[in-house]
Amino acid sequence: MFAAGAISVLAMAIVAPFASAALTSSSEPDGPTLSDRVTDTSRLPSGWKDSDDRIVTYDGDSTGLHVLVADAANAYAWRTAATLSEPGIDTDQWIGQSCVTASGDRAVVVYAPRQVVNDQQSFQQGAFAAVVDLKSGKVTKLPELVSMAYFNPGCGDGEQAVLSRPQGNGTQLLTLDARQGRLTHEQTVPGQLTSPVPFGSGIAAAAGKSVVSVNAKGVLRTLARTDGTPFRLVPDAHSGLAYQVPAGKKVQVRRVAQGGSDQLLGSGLLGALSLRGTGGRVFLTGKDAQDHVQDSALPTGWKILDGVPATSDVSTTGGLALTGVANGTEAAGAGDGKNAETRKALAAPGTARPVGINALLTGSGETVDFRVKPKAPQGQGTAQSPALLGGGANTPDHSSQLTRMQLDATDTSTKTDATSAQTTADTDTGPATTTTDPDRTCAITRNDPGLQALQPSPAMVEWASDLAVQGKLDARRHKGWNGTDLSSYTPQGLFPPIELKGGGRVPAQILLGVLAQETNMLQASSLAAPGESGNFTQGGYYGNGGSVHTVDWSASDCGYGIGQVTSGMAKSDTTYTAEQQKAITVDYAANIAASVQHLQDKWNQVYDEGILANGGDPKYLENWWFALWAYNSGFNKPDASDAAAPWGLGWFNNPANGIYPPDRKIFLANGDDDARTPNLWTYPERVLGWASHAQKKTDPTTGTSGPGYAVGDWPTGNAQDAQPPHTTFCTPAGNECDPAKPRKVAGSSQPEGPCQRDDFKCWWHEPVKWTDCATTCGTEVLTYQATDPEPQPTSPHPAVCSSTLPKNALIVDDVPNTAKFRVGDTNPCAGQRNWTSRGTLSFTFGSADQKGTTVYPSKIDFHQLGSAFGGHFWFTHTRDPKYTDSVVTGTWTPDRSLKGWARIMVHLPDHQANTDEATYHIALGDGTVVDKTISQDSGGKNTWLSLGSYEFQGTPSVSLSSDTTNGTGDDSIAWDALAFEPLPAKPTDAATPPTSPAPSPAPAPQQ
Repeated sequence: MFAAGAISVLAMAIVAPFASAALTSSSEPDGPTLSDRVTDTSRLPSGWKDSDDRIVTYDGDSTGLHVLVADAANAYAWRTAATLSEPGIDTDQWIGQSCVTASGDRAVVVYAPRQVVNDQQSFQQGAFAAVVDLKSGKVTKLPELVSMAYFNPGCGDGEQAVLSRPQGNGTQLLTLDARQGRLTHEQTVPGQLTSPVPFGSGIAAAAGKSVVSVNAKGVLRTLARTDGTPFRLVPDAHSGLAYQVPAGKKVQVRRVAQGGSDQLLGSGLLGALSLRGTGGRVFLTGKDAQDHVQDSALPTGWKILDGVPATSDVSTTGGLALTGVANGTEAAGAGDGKNAETRKALAAPGTARPVGINALLTGSGETVDFRVKPKAPQGQGTAQSPALLGGGANTPDHSSQLTRMQLDATDTSTKTDATSAQTTADTDTGPATTTTDPDRTCAITRNDPGLQALQPSPAMVEWASDLAVQGKLDARRHKGWNGTDLSSYTPQGLFPPIELKGGGRVPAQILLGVLAQETNMLQASSLAAPGESGNFTQGGYYGNGGSVHTVDWSASDCGYGIGQVTSGMAKSDTTYTAEQQKAITVDYAANIAASVQHLQDKWNQVYDEGILANGGDPKYLENWWFALWAYNSGFNKPDASDAAAPWGLGWFNNPANGIYPPDRKIFLANGDDDARTPNLWTYPERVLGWASHAQKKTDPTTGTSGPGYAVGDWPTGNAQDAQPPHTTFCTPAGNECDPAKPRKVAGSSQPEGPCQRDDFKCWWHEPVKWTDCATTCGTEVLTYQATDPEPQPTSPHPAVCSSTLPKNALIVDDVPNTAKFRVGDTNPCAGQRNWTSRGTLSFTFGSADQKGTTVYPSKIDFHQLGSAFGGHFWFTHTRDPKYTDSVVTGTWTPDRSLKGWARIMVHLPDHQANTDEATYHIALGDGTVVDKTISQDSGGKNTWLSLGSYEFQGTPSVSLSSDTTNGTGDDSIAWDALAFEPLPAKPTDAATPPTSPAPSPAPAPQQ
């Protein structure tokens, strides 16, 4: 029913993407003024100018995943090699992970919008891959979608890397030649292999309780048998393979040679000792690493970095270790807003955030801090991946990879009819010229000015959540709320709570954790600021799987708003009434009320089957583990015809699954940096992490920062004490899972993981007690009671209500006069509007023929926001003219003809308009067309700008298209109001139309 995602960016250095835990200290980009390099070079080791040490890390925001590089020879001055993103994907954050090849010249990067971690198929087969040249910044995107598992990709001691993804009941391994930027070999082996890396002439990987090698024919050979599942495989320079093995509460560091000899080199507490490495070098990190592993026991090329936190990432030769990387938007936060540049970025979604980096000089142990402003070459890394163009013959169906799972509907809502919502805009014209999508699959269209979603502030979300779990979310929404045609209603009048089986209610922090995980608490698109309205947040409305050139209505995911309500939100689904569908779309409180219903339903579903945690008292946060598991990945009901058939909660979210690192602690235990690596934890772990560690939120207007909501209360003060061990839901009797026993796969003698089934249906359906909740479990903390009023938002982009133009100016607004500008129940422009729109803005949308049907891909990246002149404007991003299916053209036409001189004024919004190639085509009414090119960047202010004065002879028009010579999908281009100001005489800024060129002479007759 609900889909997902709140994750954050992975910051990996030049080592393989181990990321077993996040970096230990969150660097604050908004603290004291910092440099992007080591300014006091006396702190660097001697010979630094000749060093080839290189460090690479990554950080993501709404603009993309920034690949950041620093070289010791340049005093570790940071630069942006590339920024990776995909056009048309609406996300507030890109995430990723990487490894660097032995030369140090190339990074292999896996990246995706953060939403992919909450859906099993997208997590396993929905991430993009690319090779980035760290010198030139050249980006080579690969034609396959791969897994977001923590170990993907894996580099070795050369220029090869391995990418992987689950495929049926096996694992597909893709060998990459990074130097050439192409995949050279694909093979599928049976069972679940994890942590694959190039090794010798083949591949090494973890398979159950073994380290195995895989040759080019897919034949597996055991290199070493272990007492646990191996992880963090690092090839060294002497035909050996370093790896770690969990052993109870400890972890072993081992090395196996190609010939099969296996050696224990040391051990320490799980999570306190870690392997890093690249190019044949192997580093052991941990604050007390020297106490656990002796230098004399290490092979050549191995080195202990004592005093370096285990979770740190290490440079190519080990000179620098990163202990923290953050831009402040991880964990859906936004830094502390002290810095003016940060406040500007907060107020302008789509602006790259400055990144703070904490590091250690490993030779001296001194700390160094950096502040970096990502800035990649224009268009570098933003071209569409060939994986979305069908480039990979064996890539699974792209259209479904980045959409989210639709779980079973809960028919518990109030119904008054069975009619799906139909917007007035749908009935007026066809899809070629209307901003809406009358050909859509989902119930409520995008880009209807009468159905905009209000973006809530964190306080508004907490208020609605606190009241909803108490069954008191009955704030009256008056008729026409937020400019819609909705009748008066209350959120829990439309979506009344469901009684929990066994009594009790949903704890507030469980709901808040779900909303944080699902959408970063966004009801509207991430392009809208709190207090601003826009299109609803969605993840698969066009069924495009991330492609800006594809529309596949048959693959649409109809997830809407802050809780990603999905079931009941298709045109054909009559679960909800039209009124309910609209309320879910535009009103965050109504969406939260519906989300509570579905949490309650999932509790009752597992309760009915006796699947209870720690006795099943719902007041304890950890006891919602199974309901959260079902909420995210569904519940497989018992088969009435086959009592022996597997049933229950799926393997994907089982903490024993090998796609999650075994040495991870509770999510966010290491601070906000954990939120940059959400793919290391299961969905219930992430929600409980958000329940115990609040997202940081910043007011973009004032710059003040603090927790986004109250966290739960734990008797011991430590939520880690109540976490289940990772193997809690893995027992032979419970779900055919045994962490101590390798299973056999048909056609192979190799163990493949704790799940004993070849089909991975180790589904959990047993009650279990792992802690005494009275002494360890968390309980809710309420901030708001039913008597507290709804907090009111303050948008950083207030609308321009009044016109400052001369009274005779003919203003043509971008929406009709019938469109109502409201913020909730309030009309900010009441009594201020001194103008009337006198004309129309019409659009034509680029189209394509796909599967025999005309579709309109240009609408994928077309947006509306409730701000600027009159409280509304449209925008998209500029495109290369060759992509005609992505081009949008808007034409302003007044409602009368003009004869004589008039000045044209265009209103530029204070945000989401920054192209320097906005070319306006001005038709003078007599067949003459004059072009005027301007920059739309108004310096963050709402501004009227003159396009010049012209002599008109008839009904004029002005058109603006989104195709530009430098169109890469980076710059935004907007359509707001435009005005024709009649003038009494020829003015000083009169424009002279170009003289039409004389016709070419006829060719002379041939002799």
